[in-house]
Formats: sequence, structure tokens, C-alpha cells
Amino acid sequence: MGFAAISAAGLLGCNDLEVCGSRRETLLATDGNAYRCTTAEDCPRSSRVFVCVTDVSPEQECVTCSDTVCTRIIPESCN
Repeated sequence: MGFAAISAAGLLGCNDLEVCGSRRETLLATDGNAYRCTTAEDCPRSSRVFVCVTDVSPEQECVTCSDTVCTRIIPESCN
């Protein structure tokens, strides 16, 4: 039992990308203006980019709606 708990705890700590913060980029339309939004779901994104669900630095790129402007949150590794 003890070995299983230690093994599980070790696996939870594994993370290929150690996130030490993130940077924000405004999503711009082809005309150079920022995309406007009411919710993050309004923002354009590719199929591999998620909608941000928290304010914590994400492990994967995501989009959010901040002050009616679509913003991409890009995690930065510690390396």
C-alpha cells in the first residue's frame, strides 16, 4: 500500500513542461484590430488551442476574453 501511494505521488509530480509563468498576446484580425468578445468561446482559435478555464498560468496555450478583447495566453517554460 505504501509503495503504491509513493509511486502515485511521484507520477503526479511529473511534468514535461515546468511552467514558470506566461505571456499574453492580443489576438488581431486581418485588419489589425483586436478581436472583440463577450466570452472566451467567442475568440478564434485552432483545434489544439483551449479556452482558458482559470487565471493560473496554463500548461498549454489557451485563449481568454479580457475586457472584451480576445487574448492568447502562452505558457513559458522554466528552462
